[in-house]
Amino acid sequence: MRLSLFTIVMAAAALSACTRIPVEVSEVKRQPPIEIKNTADLAPIKLSTVGINIRRGTPIGVYTLVPFKCSVYVNNVFWNQGRIKGKDLEFEDLFYEEMKAADFNVVGNPKNIFQGNIRDEVIPAYFIGAQIEEIKMAVCDNQNWWDGSPLNLQNGKGSIKVRWQVFTPFNKKVVYKTETSGMADIKTPSPSGEMVIITEAFAEATANLAADKKLVALLSKDWRANSDIRAVKNVPLKIPEQKLYRDPISENIDRIRLGSVTIDTGQWHGSGVFISPTLILTNHHVVEGQSIVRVTLLTGRKILGEVIRRHPERDVALVQVEKSGYPPMPIRMEPLKIAEEVYAIGSPLVRKFSGTVTKGIVSRYASNKYGLEDIQADVDIQGGNSGGPLVDANGNLVGLSYAGIGPGKMSIGLNFFIPIYDAVKKLNIKFRKYKRTAK
Repeated sequence: MRLSLFTIVMAAAALSACTRIPVEVSEVKRQPPIEIKNTADLAPIKLSTVGINIRRGTPIGVYTLVPFKCSVYVNNVFWNQGRIKGKDLEFEDLFYEEMKAADFNVVGNPKNIFQGNIRDEVIPAYFIGAQIEEIKMAVCDNQNWWDGSPLNLQNGKGSIKVRWQVFTPFNKKVVYKTETSGMADIKTPSPSGEMVIITEAFAEATANLAADKKLVALLSKDWRANSDIRAVKNVPLKIPEQKLYRDPISENIDRIRLGSVTIDTGQWHGSGVFISPTLILTNHHVVEGQSIVRVTLLTGRKILGEVIRRHPERDVALVQVEKSGYPPMPIRMEPLKIAEEVYAIGSPLVRKFSGTVTKGIVSRYASNKYGLEDIQADVDIQGGNSGGPLVDANGNLVGLSYAGIGPGKMSIGLNFFIPIYDAVKKLNIKFRKYKRTAK
């Protein structure tokens, strides 16, 4: 079970009966938001982690004395934890709400009850890290006006200072740093009111981050250029056309399975499929942030591959490898029909299950969040199938596995596949026609 960052904070805010040390709450104004014309033009972002970097023993607040209202059994709140780093859903939710309200492209909607169970979530182009450098509070610890007994309710005002970093997983480096402050004035007493002050001040600091013109300029850059979109658009890549299979899939299944591979980044794995003797098609999210990946062939042989083309919105990528002698799968450009029989091949859940074949039918066609066409099918896929081939009843490549809905990584028959004709189009792949010889 993950320990809440707020739990750590409350445990660290120790009360002291020493002489009062002044703590002045900073007055911070909310900056006017920047007008963003089109949210989709901004790179997708997500809050990754929140840290608190305050020296142990630092006074972070005072308790105020107001007769018949606020009691003072102690004077100061001291920070007694030192530097900590963690994640907390409340911080993530506040960040999402404030940045979304400012029209930023934010990943991780807290209102989605099944968030985390849907595997086709947008991949963030940038991760945001926050570190709280300063906390200042003036708190009223409410008491019973009649007998002075504590009510365990607090209110007051406070300010925090947050240092932000913007990290790109593609280049694996911090590309922007800035600092904002936020203030909250909480009138209504509540249990753990000190934490309410801190969280609302964090929300204000986030709103002031959204007003940062340099951040908006960074996120407005052609972030898709990192994924070779311009090169893909301008330079077609020609591959030999393969003769389509006409026999039932069972007649060629051993050869067909040899065309599937496992792609390993060291942290996770996915699947892929040979479309030429040296080119493997897979999902962008499988190789995201990687330039070199390890490819395991069905026989267990391992080779290195270089990611040479990407299209994040279509979630496809192309990996180049040395000639391995493995047969590429024939590509069928004709769309599938509803209720047509299909088979998925890949490495579900763990690497040792590579080459697993599952069967289903096409359920329907659907548009995804980018307005791109997906194949919905009930063929069973699991985590690790991503990027693997979907083939027709003859064994011809018709799509790529990429998303599903279910508990965790498990399938409930609501799975989605990228049509192969759209995948090759987005990567600007052209075919050198297969030359049929006269009989």
